[in-house]
Amino acid sequence: MSKLIKNSNFKEDNSHNEKAYEFINKHLPVTYVELTISRIIKKGQPAPSKALIRNVRNKTIVRNDILLALVEVAYENKEAIERIKLLTS
Repeated sequence: MSKLIKNSNFKEDNSHNEKAYEFINKHLPVTYVELTISRIIKKGQPAPSKALIRNVRNKTIVRNDILLALVEVAYENKEAIERIKLLTS
């Protein structure tokens, strides 16, 4: 793994980004990279590298388009878990 330099431009006072990271920390599945790539491709954007997605996830790089895709994947995972709980109870 390469040595990553922490992005000093990341502002901790961005409340919407912090809420997004809190949400993905709770609900993002372990297999989020491929799901995020497919989500971005569906939007018609070029596929980012897996390392770029992991860097956004780890707050090393700030890319709102990838962060949005991560939140969407986390939301789908949350909905699936809730549906499974509902069907099995």
